[in-house]
Amino acid sequence: MTLKQQAVSGVKWSGISMGAVTALGFVTLAVLARLLSPADFGLMGMIMVVIGFAQAFADMGISNAIIYRQDATKDQLSSLYWLNILAGVIVFCVVCASTPLVVGFYHEPRLSKLLYLTALVFLITPLGQQFQILLQKELQFNRLAKIEIATVVVNSTVTIGSAFAGLGVYSLILGQLIATATKVALLCSAGSRQWRPSLHFAKRDLKGYVSFGLYQMGERAINYLNSNLDYLLIGSMLGASALGYYTLAYNLIIRPSTMINPVITKVAFPVFSRIQNETERIKRVYLKILQLLSIFNFPMMIGLAVVAPVAVPVIFGEQWLPSIILIQILTIVGLLRSIGNPVGSLLLAKGRADLGFKWNLGLTVTQIPGLYIGAELGGAVGVAIAFSILMVLYSIFNYLILIRTLLGSCLREYIRSMWLALWMSAVMGMVVFVVGILLQSAAEPISLITQILCGGLIYLGLLFFNKKQFFGELKYMMMFNENP
Repeated sequence: MTLKQQAVSGVKWSGISMGAVTALGFVTLAVLARLLSPADFGLMGMIMVVIGFAQAFADMGISNAIIYRQDATKDQLSSLYWLNILAGVIVFCVVCASTPLVVGFYHEPRLSKLLYLTALVFLITPLGQQFQILLQKELQFNRLAKIEIATVVVNSTVTIGSAFAGLGVYSLILGQLIATATKVALLCSAGSRQWRPSLHFAKRDLKGYVSFGLYQMGERAINYLNSNLDYLLIGSMLGASALGYYTLAYNLIIRPSTMINPVITKVAFPVFSRIQNETERIKRVYLKILQLLSIFNFPMMIGLAVVAPVAVPVIFGEQWLPSIILIQILTIVGLLRSIGNPVGSLLLAKGRADLGFKWNLGLTVTQIPGLYIGAELGGAVGVAIAFSILMVLYSIFNYLILIRTLLGSCLREYIRSMWLALWMSAVMGMVVFVVGILLQSAAEPISLITQILCGGLIYLGLLFFNKKQFFGELKYMMMFNENP
């Protein structure tokens, strides 16, 4: 199978996985929003900030090094596997030891037992993590997609069942732990057919991987920290309920990009790594990726901002009304993050984890005071406004510092790749807004369904008349010219 065929197959299976995961995730969120309180969501938001930050250190950054390096031996893979497990044990101990500090930071005693229980994920995940990376490296996304779907089904079933049983926030943790164990079992079963770790560990096998991994680990940690500073500040300064409203809003605006972007970027990184020395070829593919992501993400963000006043009470219930204004402001963040995310694949494929580390360090230094001022002046809404302003500035410097360094000057092509989706989404948003005004006297569920249908038809119509070839390109998702 050629590289092009492997990429197309990978995108197809990642797309299938994305569709299933998105549907199940949204249904689960809607059900849990009616079974759990905003405070429950806020507590889980606090926990996930800590767990997510710790996950940046869980594999010492070596997972992506395995994909980047094309010459790993069996002995090296075995040494890296045991190093991964050791790192997981260390992170588990660190999280448990730091729990009293986290409880003090958030002023929330309920976090103590919750954190100890959630930290078990670090003892489970490393057992299957390297199998996942090797399957991704070999572009075996059909197997990964099936595993991902099975994991989400288990997570949703356990979480909703536990919530119905009255376990509260513990239902979220129980679902995650059982789903993680299921995923590890499936990854070990699928991956062991091609490679199994031996009882071998040698320090010499880690040469080259640890140095790459340290930059990657530092970049992940800082990136996760600056991506969750809003959660930290709101949780510490405003409490669990305020964080609960913010968590729902942020989950909604970030869900499209976290589900859609990996469909392409998970495939892009190993493919970029294979053509890492062909800058012009990578640039063409990168701009094509931006175009695809903007076509999918832009209309959802703009549409969500318009229908939020009707969608929130209909889907999640009246108790979540304070989330509406947060959703509308944060859609700016969701839109800009959706197009900034793919640059990570470029950095890794080019072996520039150091540049990614420095970039994320700069974001953290500027984001801390910006979000703190927002929280002081306007609470959760102030944080959302400050976050949106910062994202506009970061998007400008993302091109100037990262993209131009990696691909050369390409501002006109860069803007052109996203312009079509932007103006079509804006037209769609205005039409949906007008439809909402005309249906003010109608029942809210009818108004919501009508707005969504009108928006979808308008956007698809504009896309068909302005870019007919997109529907053909969608079949292949990426175009790799084997004869540049």
